[in-house]
Formats: sequence, C-alpha cells, structure tokens
Amino acid sequence: MIRRRAFQRRACIISVMAAFSLGLILGVFLPMLGLGTRMLTDIHIEPNNTLTMDRPTSHHYKDMPDIHFPTIYDIQNNEKRNDKNSYAVSFVPEEKLSAEVVIKNAFHLNDHKNANAMTVKKSDVKDGSIKEFAVQRSTDGLFRKSPEVRISKPFLSHDENYASVEFVQQQGIPSGDPHGIVADNIYWSDKIEKSLPQGFNKQQTDEWNEYVTTAAVTKLEIGCGRMQNRMIVFEDGKKACARYRQNTDQIQGELFSFYLGQLLNLTNLAPSAASVIDLRSHTWQSASRDIENAQWKSLKPVVLTKWLPDLESAGIPKPFQPLERHLNKMDIQNISLDLDLPKPQKGLLDRLMPVRNESIQPVVVPTVLSDAALTRFIELAQWSDLIVFDYLIANLDRVVNNLYNFQWNADIMAAPAHNLAKQINSELLVFLDNESGLLHGYRLLKKYEAYHGLLLDNLCIFRRPTIQALQRLRQNGVGNELQNVFERTTISGVRDVLPSLPEKSIKILNDRIDRVLGQVQKCQEVFSRKNENWKIAEGVVIATQHFFV
Repeated sequence: MIRRRAFQRRACIISVMAAFSLGLILGVFLPMLGLGTRMLTDIHIEPNNTLTMDRPTSHHYKDMPDIHFPTIYDIQNNEKRNDKNSYAVSFVPEEKLSAEVVIKNAFHLNDHKNANAMTVKKSDVKDGSIKEFAVQRSTDGLFRKSPEVRISKPFLSHDENYASVEFVQQQGIPSGDPHGIVADNIYWSDKIEKSLPQGFNKQQTDEWNEYVTTAAVTKLEIGCGRMQNRMIVFEDGKKACARYRQNTDQIQGELFSFYLGQLLNLTNLAPSAASVIDLRSHTWQSASRDIENAQWKSLKPVVLTKWLPDLESAGIPKPFQPLERHLNKMDIQNISLDLDLPKPQKGLLDRLMPVRNESIQPVVVPTVLSDAALTRFIELAQWSDLIVFDYLIANLDRVVNNLYNFQWNADIMAAPAHNLAKQINSELLVFLDNESGLLHGYRLLKKYEAYHGLLLDNLCIFRRPTIQALQRLRQNGVGNELQNVFERTTISGVRDVLPSLPEKSIKILNDRIDRVLGQVQKCQEVFSRKNENWKIAEGVVIATQHFFV
C-alpha cells in the first residue's frame, strides 16, 4: 500500500514536470528560435464542413476577417526585418503644464469650485488670437491640459515687429484726454505728479542714518514679521523694525533694494539703515539681555527700518487683476469718465421693453475730474512705479506671491497685496519687505520670471521721473551708483561684515533695466501711431494690447 502511494506521488511529480517542460519549450524557446511559425506554415488544415454547418450563423460573421493580434515576438521580429507594414499600439502622452506656463499670457482664469480645475483664456503671441483650454491639477503639482480652442480671429500682422493695437470705442464718447491725465501718450501728467503724496525724501533718509548711528537701543520686542525680526525701541521712544538673518543675502537684498529705490527717486520706501550688533557699542550695550534672548549673534549686520504706525493693508487695483491686467492711456480715459465702473443690472421689465439705441447718445464729460477718479489715479501712478521696481529687483514676496498662489486660490487677487501697505491719511503706498530682491529673487528667475513679466508686459503708462532716472542709471552704471550710496551711508564696521552687491547681480539688473526701457519704447511706438484702428462696438472704450514676450 505504501509502495503504491509512493509510486503515484512520483508519477504525479513527473507528469507535472513534463507538462511544464513541454509548455516552456512550446511557449518560449520555439517562438524565440522562430520554429513555431515554420511548423504552423507547414501544416495544412482541411476545412471541416460539419463544424461550419453546426455553427450558428450571422449576417455579420461571414464578412468578419480573421484577425491576428501580434505578440511581443512578432513585434521584435518585425523590428529586426525593418517591416514598416507591421502595426503596434502606443499611448499618446498627456500634456502637462507647470503653473508658470499656465499663467503666462493668460488674461483670464476661471477657477472651478470644489475642483482643482481652471478654464484659461490666453492670447496667442503669434497671431494675437484668443484661445481657451481647461487644466486639471494633478498630484504631482502639474496641470493636465485639454486641447486648445480658438475663440477669436487673429489680428496680428506678420510684417511688423510689434503687435497692432485695437481700440474699441462707443459712439458718443469723445476721444483724447479731456482732463490732461496722460502726457506724451505714456506718462502721467504733471497734474498727477503734483497730486502724489510726498512720501519719504532724501533728507528724511539722511536724518534716519544719522539717528541710527547715534541713538541707543533700550529693548527688543517681538514683532515686525518673521520670527527672527524684532521691534527695537530707542531711548527716546522711537521704534524701528530690525531685520536679522543668519546669512547676509537677504540683508544685502533689503539694503541694496532700498538704495535702488533712492536712485530711482521713489518715495515709497521707509527710511532704512544698516547697523552691526556690537554689545560693546553705545547703540546696543543697553539691550544685551534682549539680544541674547532673541538668539542674535554678535557682529551680525541688521537693517533698521523706521517704524510707521499709521498703515493699513492695500489691495490690487482692478486694472492689474487677471480679468484685465493692462493699463494704458485708453484705460485712463475710461477711469476719468467713470466708464469702467460696473453698470446696474437691468430688471425684467426693462429688458422686456423695446430696445432703445443708447449708443448714439453722447457721453457728458465732467468739467472737473471727480475726487474718486483722482484718488484712483494717485494709486495707479504709484502702482506703475511698484511694477517697475519689483521687476527690476525680482521681488518674490509681493504681487508675484499673489500671482503664484492664484493657481490654488482664485480669490487671492481680491485679497490685500502681500507686503504692501498704505498710509491712512496720505494715500501713500509703502513698499515693505524687499529682502528677496537682487539676490535671492535672481537665483529663482527660471521659476518665477513668467510671473515677473506678466504686469510689466501690459503696462504702458509710467512716471516720467522714474524712467529718466533709469536712463541715467543705465548710462552711468547702476553698479557704481549703488556702491557709492553704500559707501556714503554706512560706517566701516558695516562694510567689514556686509559685502557689496555681486557682479552677477549687477549684470542681471542691467539686463532688466534694458527690458523696462524697451517696454517704454514699445509703448511709445504703439500709442503714437497715427493710423489707429477704431471699431465701433457696444460698451465702453477698451484698449487691448498684445506684445511679444
């Protein structure tokens, strides 16, 4: 009995091994050697009429050809024979875009609620047409893109080095600038320049530098933004925000960005000065315990910025939000005539009544510019400086911060701008926290340059003093000018621990100055053209411009 079971067990094992070996030979080795195809071609199979008669028939079945699905070995053999008649199935890779590519040249992004999806409308830089596509955010941070759909006709001519500008004007609206807001097509007029808040002039900056070198710090308090920063209190009660960092890049960025603002005659930067933490000096010895608690190291440079108590948050004006994102002399005309304000919604009875031709009714131009319009122009004139300044230094922590986060939060452009404040009583915009400028921001240009250029590319009205200062800096050398200010406003102890601006940063800054001046020239050429293309359409005066980026 035991011998029989052992024999059965051996027979079972042998049969399994034989079956496995036979299958391995027929399924692997023969196809690899090409013998399977030869064996099958030598076998002639006679048709079995009985099976054909017994099989259920269909009016589709008899017309269906015999289909051979290729195996991996067939594909390999075809590749060896270079057989172009063979077929293979491949998947079309889906197109994925980064956030920078999605937002570049886009003038409208519609965020879908409860979904990581957006509908994007952008202008084609080749022909000026408007295209629309949808994007869906994936887990890897990229966006899956749907096919683009062209929703407008091309209007760019191929024989020009810049795009044509299309103006749409309602009948009855006077052309020109009735209130004298724009000068020479692209500059704010003297009327607006004289209305701007005074801000911080050179004398105030010099006084602050002298004060910081002589006054004594009595204590440090928590505050002024980041964890390492401190609110410092001087012996006479004055306060300042002290910016402290472990490395000097951000200290250099804050200080030299302030110097650049001074060279551009910008009055929107609070007075700042550099100092060195030296517990033996008259300035810091009374606050040694607070310095130790703050974990500040001795002989480290800090930037002391004058404390401004009367500040409130500042938002992003409508012309710079994604739905519009352009500012030129035609937009200025709309604002001066209050044509850009939202119109009241018509009720049901108004819409059911006969249509009246209101487009031919002339628009009454107010003889005096309204206070609301003047306030908006004061804000926009400062924003034109802000856009130029942030582009020059590649600031990551202001409007670019809002633009970058717009891909996740469509409402962020309606929120207050990051690191931008406004004085309550004077309407002065204060450009805060420029530490990412000139060094850290330059290192990340590859990632953020698309956002830096978004506003500059569609800005066509500037402050003349700012552009004139840029032209002087380009002619005299911005690197030399910054170094002169650095040596004039700092003591030797600061220069011993804080390096000058690197040559690489100076070269990038020169390139960006050229880029801004090129934009100014481009705007001048576009808006001074005599043959403007006017089209009559319902609505307000609209100026759309598209430049090659």
